[in-house]
Amino acid sequence: MTHLRNLGTAVFEWRPGRLAQHGGALLGWMMLRAAAQAGTVVLLARTLAVQTYGEFVAVIAVAGFVVPLAGLGLSNMVLRNVARDPQAAPWYLERAVTTWTRTLLPLSAAAIGIALLLIPKGLPVAAMAAAICGELLASSLTELAGRYRQAQHRHHAYGAINAGLPLLRLLALGLLVFLTNRTDIASVLWTFTAASVVYALLLWPVVRTVASVVAEDATEAMPVRSGLPFSASALAMRLQGEFNKPVLAHAGFGLAGSYNIAQRAVDMASLPLQALQEALWPKLYAQANPLPQLRRTGAALLLMALAMGALVWLAAPLLPLLVGNAHEDAVRVLRMLAWLPLLQVGRSLLNFHAIHHGHMQHISWAYILGGGVSVCVVAALVPAHGMAGAVIASYIAETTMSLALLGFAMRASR
Repeated sequence: MTHLRNLGTAVFEWRPGRLAQHGGALLGWMMLRAAAQAGTVVLLARTLAVQTYGEFVAVIAVAGFVVPLAGLGLSNMVLRNVARDPQAAPWYLERAVTTWTRTLLPLSAAAIGIALLLIPKGLPVAAMAAAICGELLASSLTELAGRYRQAQHRHHAYGAINAGLPLLRLLALGLLVFLTNRTDIASVLWTFTAASVVYALLLWPVVRTVASVVAEDATEAMPVRSGLPFSASALAMRLQGEFNKPVLAHAGFGLAGSYNIAQRAVDMASLPLQALQEALWPKLYAQANPLPQLRRTGAALLLMALAMGALVWLAAPLLPLLVGNAHEDAVRVLRMLAWLPLLQVGRSLLNFHAIHHGHMQHISWAYILGGGVSVCVVAALVPAHGMAGAVIASYIAETTMSLALLGFAMRASR
């Protein structure tokens, strides 16, 4: 009886730890961000023609290919280095911003060229190019500013920065649809571009800084190439998630739109997992021996991912209530994608293990391998099997990256 009384007292007196508190704060902002993204998907899926929505998805997908390369991944080094050496934060940020600005123009040109090559003809070229440049500018700057605030443990600022861009885009697109009734692809792309540029201008003061320390005062090295493993990993993820869109568009823009809807549904369901991970990484980076906590928290995250997959599979038939019956094919894709976050969580844990041991090159090789496999499998399966081929390619790519990271870790421990 005494044990039961003590257990009851402990339950009522329990207070969440800092990780749970910060994860809860991030979850709130991420829910707001996801609500804006989901609202944009629902708005466009319901008001645009199936063909037009697919065209929009294909254009933004191609822009996503180059976003991870902006700044050469130094935003992730800002997260690590500022968390470890906050006194030199302005120097780390200034170095990252300088690299970011130098990469924008060549990446914009490359993305426009890729779009002209991959996306079926017939779209307004000027509007398409503007939307691609706007996505590159706003999304990459959001990543850099957000990581800087995250490294400073300013979780609300980090969450607000990431939520602001989709909220502004939703507002702009909503005004376009409801006030002007214009739903042609050119109008949608130009409105998307305007919202992206405005947000970048609003965000610029966050990253505009004058370094008050010199390189010699910084305790963490930050060569330009140090962020490339992160760029490689993010690029591989973009290729895995987005390369299928322009390929699907050749079979029909509607397929690209339906597949995107299923992906966004999985992303929204994964928010609690993402929030906990984003709160976890800065704390682990700051610890001398983070592996015990990584194992404990990692096991919990994997169990959560498994439970989330089951819930997504069960709830999938409700999707047409939100996006309309025109995208009914998304239900089947959603059920097939439901278990992908489980593999993604496992890969993230292996990723941190490699970072902690300084094996950045392992991340590069694993993700380059995964990205290459994804592109090859998509090119082979999607033309013949459509959206099912795209799903299979995603699982193969995730498995390839995780096995590569695991193999590298086992080899390094010998």
